[in-house]
Amino acid sequence: MKKIVSLVLSLVMAVTAVIGAAPLVYATPDGTQIPVVHVVGTGTHIVRTNENGETEKLFPFQIPEGYIAEKTEVMLPVFAEAFFTQEWDEFCDVLYEIVSPIFSKMALDKNGEASDGSYAETSWSREEIAMAAADGVNGATDYMFYYDWRVDPFETSDKLHEYVQAVMEITGSDKVALYGRCLGSNIVSAYMYEYGNLGHVSDVIHYASAAYGATPCSKMFTGELYLNADAIENFVYDIDLGLGEMVTDLIQSLVTLMNYTYGTDILSWAVNNVVEDIYLDIFPRIMVESYGTFPAYWTMVSIEDYDRAMETVFYGKDLNEYAGLIEKIEYYYNNVRVPFEENATAQMEQGIEFSNIVKYGYTNYPIAKNADELADGMVTVRESSFGATTSNTEDTLSPIYILKARINGTDKYISPDCQIDASTGFSRDTTWYVKNLEHTVFPECINGLVSDIVNNKDFNIESNPEYPQFMVYDDATSTISPMTEDNMDTTDRYETPFITALFTFFKSVFALIAAS
Repeated sequence: MKKIVSLVLSLVMAVTAVIGAAPLVYATPDGTQIPVVHVVGTGTHIVRTNENGETEKLFPFQIPEGYIAEKTEVMLPVFAEAFFTQEWDEFCDVLYEIVSPIFSKMALDKNGEASDGSYAETSWSREEIAMAAADGVNGATDYMFYYDWRVDPFETSDKLHEYVQAVMEITGSDKVALYGRCLGSNIVSAYMYEYGNLGHVSDVIHYASAAYGATPCSKMFTGELYLNADAIENFVYDIDLGLGEMVTDLIQSLVTLMNYTYGTDILSWAVNNVVEDIYLDIFPRIMVESYGTFPAYWTMVSIEDYDRAMETVFYGKDLNEYAGLIEKIEYYYNNVRVPFEENATAQMEQGIEFSNIVKYGYTNYPIAKNADELADGMVTVRESSFGATTSNTEDTLSPIYILKARINGTDKYISPDCQIDASTGFSRDTTWYVKNLEHTVFPECINGLVSDIVNNKDFNIESNPEYPQFMVYDDATSTISPMTEDNMDTTDRYETPFITALFTFFKSVFALIAAS
């Protein structure tokens, strides 16, 4: 039980840091005719110089060894008492005292600025750019732009413009392609709003984009957490629990058995009712001292969640005190997020190519009602595709829906696995979907597609048969290939029979007893 509670507490902390993980795999160059400025997502280290002149690392988080186990011991009796009395004040206080110290060190001030001496470990030099340009090959990772992923996107876009100008000057190119992944997609969108009319951008490529929002992040800002039983089961099969094979097998089989016997549904129902009652007692306190002060993270709040997010994060606060922060948040929201498609359309009319690469096949954090929606583990396909219609993770679009698509002549945009209708997404002819590719994995095989996009005018989903609209990633070979009936089923890990789960559960229990 302690290990399960410990896992839950770890999940709370992990979700609070949603989309803060560094990429697991980096790409290598294929080569383009013009420089590709690659704007990364989050993950850049955040540090601070302390009073002793030492560099203190704030991100990645430095959670002391044994901290989770120790705090679980504290949390259990408080939670039990609150559950039976339905008085949650003490529980909220304890949870705040556990979570806040970890994340509050990175907080910005009430103007959304780093006034406490914290900063991102980012740097670039003309020498580095010159070294990348020396071989005459422009690769997708030659010109990587890192930044402080907490601050105002427009502050970052100004710094990005300095970098872009240096790249153009050193390479002798009068154009660059902008390639933004995850939060980097939002930064590119802010950059294009400020500088997109200067005539120096040939292509804008979004990759695993959070420019339409990222559900786990968005729901943390609203406090509208909702445990989804099916998503919980899929999620424990998707993530590396870091607890060893025996404990992982035990937890996965236990969750599967609970789901078969409605135990997960009952647990979810109980937790959801509690969260609905107490979210204003805990989320405003945590968020306004951590991620709620990051203007950049506000860009990942969806339009649907924006008003509630503002009400939640600044609940009970004097808004005049946060006027500087709110001004930054609203400026991006009103000028970039809301008119995203309008801005992109205007840029395309100027001759700028617009492309999008979407990942899917992994369950999102199970903290939202739509957590079982098709996703890449962080962002739903609906969000990253800017509006494509999808099924849930283990479902397909209905036969009637597909029949209507055939009648309408849009069935060519239906994925072979019948999970995506790309026709409803923005820029449907220049959006590619890669199944079985996790949000935090960026393999080099995508670079070939990026090269084709940048090197060829009007490149689209029909231009190269090696890169059709729907593809599948093979982790064993780190390659992508066209989706077919033979390779499209990649989620059999979710389909664990009851008997198999029962056998695995007892096998794991006996193995743990024998090892103790």
